[in-house]
Amino acid sequence: MTYRIGLIGCGGRQNAHVEAFESVEQCEIVAVADLNQKICQEFAGKNGIPQAYTSISEMIESAEVDIVTVVTRPKWMFQPVMTAIETGVKGILMEKPFGVNIEDAETMRDRAKATGTTLLVNHQYRFFDLAQQMRDILQSGELGQIEYFRSVSAIKLHGQGTHMIDFVRFLHDEKPFSWALGNFSGKETFDAKQIGPDYNTGILVFEDGVPLYVEAGRGSSQSPYPGNGLNLYADAVCTKGRIWFGLSHGLRIWCPDGRYQEIEGSWPAIGKPAQIRLTESLIDTIENSTDNRCHAQKAYATQEALCALLESSLTNQKITFPLDMPPELMERVRERLNV
Repeated sequence: MTYRIGLIGCGGRQNAHVEAFESVEQCEIVAVADLNQKICQEFAGKNGIPQAYTSISEMIESAEVDIVTVVTRPKWMFQPVMTAIETGVKGILMEKPFGVNIEDAETMRDRAKATGTTLLVNHQYRFFDLAQQMRDILQSGELGQIEYFRSVSAIKLHGQGTHMIDFVRFLHDEKPFSWALGNFSGKETFDAKQIGPDYNTGILVFEDGVPLYVEAGRGSSQSPYPGNGLNLYADAVCTKGRIWFGLSHGLRIWCPDGRYQEIEGSWPAIGKPAQIRLTESLIDTIENSTDNRCHAQKAYATQEALCALLESSLTNQKITFPLDMPPELMERVRERLNV
């Protein structure tokens, strides 16, 4: 079967999805939709896409679309996803994060499940070869027991911060979180490309007691290694050794016998094959109902973590999981910062 692909949003990140879908034999990009008609037509012309629309539902129905991507800014993500679900597509690949407020993520997840729509969130780091290697090393026990994780992103919590927390969740075998404690500051870039405060810090503790220390946004700790153009990294410190992943550096491993090892790999080279594997996995899940690394249910657990860190900062309280908190979290954060 050939799947007819419709693209929602014409931002720069959509180019990676175009490249990935064009690399998968079972897929054909047939249409694109964007509220800005001029930009939409230019994007369609540049990429040889035959049809351009300003209406998502019209695109899905008229172009007989099977799968859509949703690539918008986070605060505009919810409605396109819900429209695609209700218009009857087979699959949706939406950009991260999984919405803004936890109730939005819950609604998208539950409605997709009720309609039989495969909904994935583009946490493509889970498909890096390096991610699988790091996970295998940690789970083999050769570095001993994990004492703690650390994730750092120079881009906001609702930007690349979601990638890094989700990356650690993948490394730690999807174990649920028990509680969170966080803080935030800064409003200069609140409504820029990524919504939310300029800087977040905090701790998320897994149910097995292993902590994850988090930093995201302006002022986050810089990687100690030269050439760190993308300051995104995750660290696992264990009883017998340590393993570190950096998006600009690959893996660095400190072994129990004193050996030090580096495994090369950096963005964007590691990104394209991961995006293709994620796209292929979407087709497999649609056809065979297979478990998916980026399924909405797994993304929901990551979204809970983001929201818990923000809620903790608002309330000056330790937040426990599963979440039980008032709605409209980001609006309450906005009010606190007087944006």
